[in-house]
Amino acid sequence: MKFRNSRLWRASVAAVAAAGMAVAFAACSSGAPGSGAGGGSSDGAGTGSLDGDGASIVVFMPTTSNSYIKADADAIKAEGDRLGYKVKVFENNFDQTEQDQQVQEWLATGEEPAGILFWPSAGEAATNSIRLLSQRAPVIQFNQGIQPSAEEFVEAYAGVSDRGIGDQAGKSALEAIEAQKAAGVSFHGPDGKPNLIEIRFPTGYVAGDERHEAFMEATGDAFNVLTVEPAKAPDAQSGFDAASQVIPQMKSQGIDFIYTQNNNIGAGVVQALEQNGLVPGKDVIIVAGDFSGDKTPLREGKIYSAVIQSPVIEGILVMRTMAQYLATGEVTDGTVNLETSEEMPELEMEPPARTTYMMNPPITKDSYDSFKIWGMGVDELVF
Repeated sequence: MKFRNSRLWRASVAAVAAAGMAVAFAACSSGAPGSGAGGGSSDGAGTGSLDGDGASIVVFMPTTSNSYIKADADAIKAEGDRLGYKVKVFENNFDQTEQDQQVQEWLATGEEPAGILFWPSAGEAATNSIRLLSQRAPVIQFNQGIQPSAEEFVEAYAGVSDRGIGDQAGKSALEAIEAQKAAGVSFHGPDGKPNLIEIRFPTGYVAGDERHEAFMEATGDAFNVLTVEPAKAPDAQSGFDAASQVIPQMKSQGIDFIYTQNNNIGAGVVQALEQNGLVPGKDVIIVAGDFSGDKTPLREGKIYSAVIQSPVIEGILVMRTMAQYLATGEVTDGTVNLETSEEMPELEMEPPARTTYMMNPPITKDSYDSFKIWGMGVDELVF
């Protein structure tokens, strides 16, 4: 699949190439207004080098007051610096209207970077901003999946697989059911099924929809679902608030499992269970999505399992994807699911895949100390 959009960007590259200055153009890209971008061309040709040579990359993403997002942004900057790119980040407070305004203001500057990394705040509501950005430079999207309305404006996606996280959480939940049965535990649902509460991401957040669907597909009819409750935000306080509403209502029916779409929410659920006289890890088993926020509950066995979604790996991956795209001017069709490996792979001079997903390995208190991906342990991978 060759470079299909960013017409203004391609036109500027073509003009320089016609003047016999294509190499100088790539080497001198700095992101300053009028300086041009440093990537591919209308026929799919890239710079031919993984070295950014000082070219600019612009990033639009939610606020780095969130520890995961800060680590993601730091990793993008660090990998960008290692590859010779200058990275500039614009943050919004999980607000698509704010992000749209930032895009408009930035476009008005006339800056022409080599590429744009984009984390939309609200699914399809971000499509117009993505469309406008794609006319300035190639867009690589990360963290939130590409929506159908934006597909023609995005060159590639790299980062988390929310379906992969939901799927792995579901598999871990099934393992926990078997472990409970082996320990002689009886469940409270009809026909002996375990009763389940899900505390999910805020309504309308695409990642929450995908994690919910994948979890339910993975677990099938193993659970009797009591309720699915949205948290106001993907943090511990919001998890506590949501759980404090539903636990008293459902306690008399018997709560066997709670699925939280991330560990951060799970930490709040632990507190809510304890305040309602239930022992997490014994009376109620908590299975979490990505391992973010307070690590103590999992280390103490109050949260049964979580899924490693490393912002460090995501930041490195999305920056590497951009570097490969700019070097080759192409992407390959299809989806790549990264394997879990202890050592970081070398960056190859080849087109990236249209979609590249991070690995989604599970973690428990028993595997915590020995866990390693890309030369990093848990405390280096997640924050």
